[in-house]
Amino acid sequence: MKLRKILLVNPQIKLNWVRAHIGIYGNELADLSAKNATTKEEVDIKVKIPKSWIKNQLKLTMLQEWQARWMSSPNSRFLYGIFPEVNTKRCHGDFLINQILTTHGCFPVHQHRIFGKSPDCECGRDQSTVSHYVYGCQIYREVRQKYFPENFFQLGILELILNTRGKIGLKIIIQDVLTKSLACVVSSS
Repeated sequence: MKLRKILLVNPQIKLNWVRAHIGIYGNELADLSAKNATTKEEVDIKVKIPKSWIKNQLKLTMLQEWQARWMSSPNSRFLYGIFPEVNTKRCHGDFLINQILTTHGCFPVHQHRIFGKSPDCECGRDQSTVSHYVYGCQIYREVRQKYFPENFFQLGILELILNTRGKIGLKIIIQDVLTKSLACVVSSS
């Protein structure tokens, strides 16, 4: 089974059947070496494995284990809905965008779970989730009209993040939500 995995990962390695004992020099030499090796008390040859192969195998194993944990975790299901496949090359190093992707931080629904604050939006129509702010909150209707594409209701969060103007609109919404969240913290101190 290990050999099969090695061959799958290394398609440049080819195995061919060679008929035995018909005078093929390389095959006869291999047979002789194999017979001689059976009489030795110690293994006296080291087969070096390239570091690049080891690194590749470790990365592959890490990604497989990460993917398995990501698929089975009960946490971060909103983010899982956006990114069901793990990827080391995808990084959104933007604080405001990460607030959307994680649904943490400034959102009252998250603060309700952590601090017991009200999860309701100030518009009074729904709980203050990412989806509500992005798609339904009347407070941000003008931002959506100005920055989001006309078909934004058909787009997912990731498509809005990848849309240049949509991303600006998202950041305006999240900045406002964050500012209001911080104002509540300052006023309650």
